[in-house]
Amino acid sequence: MNIGVVILDFLKAEKVVKNVESIFQQNFDMFKNSDKKINLFVSVVDNSCNAKNAEILESKLKKDIKQNLKQNLKHDIISNNNFILDITNKNIGYTKGNNRGVKNLEKLVKNQNQNLDYLFIINPDIETSNKNVFQKMINYLEKNEEVGIIGPRQVHKNGEYAMSVRKFPNLFVQIFRRLWLRSLPFIKQAVEKDEMQKMDKAKTQDVDWLQSSFICIRKDLWDNIGGFNERYFLFMADAEICLESWKRKQKVQFFSDVEVLADGIRCSGGGLSQFFKTWVLRQHLKDAWKYFVKHLFDGDVRKYK
Repeated sequence: MNIGVVILDFLKAEKVVKNVESIFQQNFDMFKNSDKKINLFVSVVDNSCNAKNAEILESKLKKDIKQNLKQNLKHDIISNNNFILDITNKNIGYTKGNNRGVKNLEKLVKNQNQNLDYLFIINPDIETSNKNVFQKMINYLEKNEEVGIIGPRQVHKNGEYAMSVRKFPNLFVQIFRRLWLRSLPFIKQAVEKDEMQKMDKAKTQDVDWLQSSFICIRKDLWDNIGGFNERYFLFMADAEICLESWKRKQKVQFFSDVEVLADGIRCSGGGLSQFFKTWVLRQHLKDAWKYFVKHLFDGDVRKYK
């Protein structure tokens, strides 16, 4: 069984190093008595365009997992049988960066005449100190063929749950959540529903979509969908890939049996007053508009569930 992990970095080299170390320490004892040999492949794409950030990645990854690296390869890529570091020469965005990371993984497994079975997309600031996260998620997918994408419970350091689960995007909610009108009862209720604030986090369950800060997706489903839609630069690709999974009769589920630590920083936070000050917020609204235009005639998306 071949498992691929993609970590897309943007100026978080130290966290990437810590993340990669924790990934290579994951247990797979659950499968040791089965006929499934576990092969783990990791692809790091540095999208920072920052020499110091790249230097940290190269030097520390070489030092800390040097047994997995070869030196002096061309095109700023360090690779061997199960690890690849790819340093881009420009910021190619979230969707292209992750898709590029998956293609790098495919090169690694192709060299061994194999294919990937499962794909993890993980943000660099997610901590997987629990060494059983991967095997529990994969074991669940192995036993539930109708499930295509799952994501674990995410918790901030202060104990609060991360907002990693959402209802399918609603244009009305997306606009009014950023206005002072958010405090009005009926809008507040709509926002709470959109953010799944009252969802039972102790229960594994179907959800509309998961933020791709930490998800596991079947590789054949990823291929069938075509990966992240590169029409989006930074946002909405995770919402769309979950929608496409539902369209293919593959469930998207919140998986409560494992927990990971999130840093609690929302890069798209802020009201409309910040629109002209924050590039990320403008990009969020731009990508959201593309999503709503594309799916205008999807009708009631619940019909896919």
